[in-house]
Amino acid sequence: MNKTTVFISYNNHDRTIANEIALYLAAENISVLFDEWEISTGDSITKFINDGLQVCTHFLIIWSNNSAKSKWVKRELQSIISVTTQTDTPKIIPIVLDQTSLPPLISDLKHISYGVGTEEDRANLIMAVTENAPSQNFIRAIVKKYHKVISEDDGPFGYRACPQCGSTNLKYASNDYCDDIYYVMECLECKWLDWTQ
Repeated sequence: MNKTTVFISYNNHDRTIANEIALYLAAENISVLFDEWEISTGDSITKFINDGLQVCTHFLIIWSNNSAKSKWVKRELQSIISVTTQTDTPKIIPIVLDQTSLPPLISDLKHISYGVGTEEDRANLIMAVTENAPSQNFIRAIVKKYHKVISEDDGPFGYRACPQCGSTNLKYASNDYCDDIYYVMECLECKWLDWTQ
């Protein structure tokens, strides 16, 4: 049986909710294809989308007035509908944020009415994807994902983002003092500061 892999389609104006939904899924050890986590500078966005649409088992479309106006969301939906007419997979799950009508081709699908990220919203989402109740490990998974997102393998600190505010606007410096080298890292947004030898 294939591992559950979820592709999230959304408009940038709904990014905060998309990120929240991605975190809920990741907390259940579900593989999430979420552009903000997967695409680095210089990577092809089109390749990420094409590859993701080919391997996903579930296609979550976050539907709102914003996504109804989005060419990217419409293109992703059209692509996945053409795949599902031939194979019945992936499973399309509409997540509705407001009163905007779903597109006709998916209007008959049972959807999730998503509010403000309540525990009920999380439970409905996890049940729709896994057909099981969510685990109780959400906070632990969030902390784990947080460290994965802000950490990097090289450098004296091992951070790619500020561990306090999440900004990537960091300043690094090194100083020689009494034959020792000291490294300093400062967040230019929240002024968080750390140093190491």
